[in-house]
Amino acid sequence: MSSLLFETVDYVRFMESYDILKTQVGELLERMGGNKADLLRLATADPENEKSKFYKFLGGQSIPQGDALVEWLVRMGFTITPPDEKLQGYAMIPKVRATAGAGESLVTSGKVTGQYAFRESFLEREHIHPEKCVLMCVVGDSIEPLIREGDTILVDESETGREPRDGYIFVVGLGEALMVKRLAKIPNGWRLCSENRERRDVDVQGDDLDTFRVYGRVRWFGRVV
Repeated sequence: MSSLLFETVDYVRFMESYDILKTQVGELLERMGGNKADLLRLATADPENEKSKFYKFLGGQSIPQGDALVEWLVRMGFTITPPDEKLQGYAMIPKVRATAGAGESLVTSGKVTGQYAFRESFLEREHIHPEKCVLMCVVGDSIEPLIREGDTILVDESETGREPRDGYIFVVGLGEALMVKRLAKIPNGWRLCSENRERRDVDVQGDDLDTFRVYGRVRWFGRVV
């Protein structure tokens, strides 16, 4: 069937070929009459449990971890070039087409735009869970000078659902807005703190807590200079 050079030697190069991968999978789907259920049964060993993840992959919303993706591609008939030994020990984390606003709204299409390699030893040492992480870009200046507009942040969503850590930086939602803020515990609520002293802090208490959500903790950031 199809032949694809799965260049995991360099995840940036892999993601440059990701559009080719999506095109080839789309062509295979067309040859199967556009029946996603048939493609699901072809690609997965456990269609019932893998259905949601596979359909998100088809829709460009997410990419599974390397081993799962390779298994799907092989089952669909793609020829896979094994990873180079130099890449063993790395985890692949997706970057989404989103802007995490330091004081602005988060705008996201839900599309994965890239995959970036992080050393597993670094992630383990910092207790970061790569399967629960996403990368996105910051817009706005309320976290400057620590995190600047245009920086890429690594958001660990594994801490969602439990009490946030006081004093750490999180991606949070308040009403329709999604922001990057340092959280400070206050009586009966939280203070969303700006690093930039020209930006005001926001106290979340009372009824505002009904629309307050913590989406993930910012664990790393990087910038191009």
